[in-house]
Amino acid sequence: MAGGSASAGGAASAGGSANAGGTATAGGAANAGGSASAGGAASAGGSASAGGAASAGGSANASDGGTSAWSFFPVSGTKCATGAPAGLGYNAGVTDELVVFVQGGGACWNNGMCRPSVYQWGPVCNYGMDSVCLVDIPGSTQPTAVYVAHPDPFPGDGGGAFATEIGTVKNSVLFSRRVENPFASATWAFVPYCTGDLHAGNTTRTYNTKVGLFDPVVQRTHHFAGATNMDAYLAWLRARHASVRTLWLIGVSGGGYGAQLNLHRVKQAFPEAQVQLLADSAPMVNTPYFDAMRREWNLQVPASCTTCDAGFPSIIENQIVSAPTTRVALLSFTEDQVITRFFFAPGTTQGWATPPTSSYVAALAALEPIYEAHSNSKFFRRAGQEHVMLDNAGIVRPDGGISTSISSPDGGITLKAWIDAWATGAGTWESQR
Repeated sequence: MAGGSASAGGAASAGGSANAGGTATAGGAANAGGSASAGGAASAGGSASAGGAASAGGSANASDGGTSAWSFFPVSGTKCATGAPAGLGYNAGVTDELVVFVQGGGACWNNGMCRPSVYQWGPVCNYGMDSVCLVDIPGSTQPTAVYVAHPDPFPGDGGGAFATEIGTVKNSVLFSRRVENPFASATWAFVPYCTGDLHAGNTTRTYNTKVGLFDPVVQRTHHFAGATNMDAYLAWLRARHASVRTLWLIGVSGGGYGAQLNLHRVKQAFPEAQVQLLADSAPMVNTPYFDAMRREWNLQVPASCTTCDAGFPSIIENQIVSAPTTRVALLSFTEDQVITRFFFAPGTTQGWATPPTSSYVAALAALEPIYEAHSNSKFFRRAGQEHVMLDNAGIVRPDGGISTSISSPDGGITLKAWIDAWATGAGTWESQR
C-alpha cells in the first residue's frame, strides 16, 4: 500500500515512481499498440481477432439507462498474479472526457493470504500451523484478493471474469448515459484487478502451496504488477485520447486505494487534463501491516515524496498537496468491517471474527484532519459497519427509474448531489460527518 522515497542517489526516471524504501523504477509502460481496428469488435463470448476487442456489454437497454456496449481490449505488457495478461474494459463516449474506474477486491501480502493452503493459511485460520482450516472461503484456503490464483481471469477475448465484474458497475446511475449523470457523455475505462497489491506493486514473489495434506509442496510465482499494469493501461488510453479536458479517477475498496496510489501516474499521463479523484471505502489510514505491504509489493509511490515511508496518511497528504487543482474525495463508513479486518485484525481466527473496530475508528478520526486542512480535499462519512457506499448514490432499475440516494448524516445533502458537486465543481461540496 504505502511506500517511501527513492534511495539516496537513486533518482526516479522521468514519469516513474520510487519504490517504498528503495530505488526508483523505470516505470513499465507498455507500448500503445494492440488496439482493435475500427469497428472490429467480436461478439459476446466470441474470440476477438489479434489486437481486437471482445464485446461484453451488448446493446443499450432500460436496465442500464441507455449504456452503450462495453468492450474488452487486451493490453500488452500487463500481468495478473499468475503471469497471465490482462486488459481494459472500454465504453466509448466523448473523446475529451474520460472516467477511469479502478476495480477493487481485497489485498494480500504474504504466503498465507496470497496462496493459502494446508501448508500455510490466511488470517481467518491463523498464519501458523496451530489450527486446521479447510473452509473454502477467502482467508482460509482461498486468497484474500480476487483472481490472484486464477490462471487467466481476464483473457483477451473478453471472457473470464470481465462480464461479471463490469456488471458490478454498469447499473449505477454514474455509468449510465442519462442526464442525471455528470459522466454521461464521457468515455469510460474499467481497470481490472488481479494482482493483490492495490494496483501499486512492482515485483515477483515465490510462495509455497500444498493443496492436500499428503501432496507435495509446490512453488508458485506471484506477480505484484499493479503499478506496471497501470502504466500500460494509461499508455493505451493516452494513445486513443490525444487531449483530455477532464478525467475522473474513481475506485472502490481496493480500487479506491489503487486510485489514490496512482493519482500521480494519471496526472503524468494526462498533464493537460483536469483530474478529479474519488475513493470509496478506501481510507488511507495507518495500519500495522504497512511495512509488510510495502516490502512484499515493492510498493510504488511518487518519486518526489520524501515522507511516504511513514504510512498511508503521508501518501495521501502528499497526493493532495501535489495536486492542488484536483478535488480529492473520500467516502467512508465509520466502522467499516472490511477495512478493519484487513488493516487491524491480528493473524488469528478470533481476531478476524471479532475485529478491533476501535482501532479503525481511531485511525479514521486521525486521517480526517488531513482532508480538512486542504481546500481541495473533502470526505463524506456515514455511520455504519458497511463497506462500499457508491451504489447508494443511485441504481438504475429495470423499469428505468433510479433508486433514492442516501443523504449526509444531517440530511442536508444527498450522496448523489455531493458526488455531482465533486465531479462538476458546482454546488455544495463540503465534508460531511
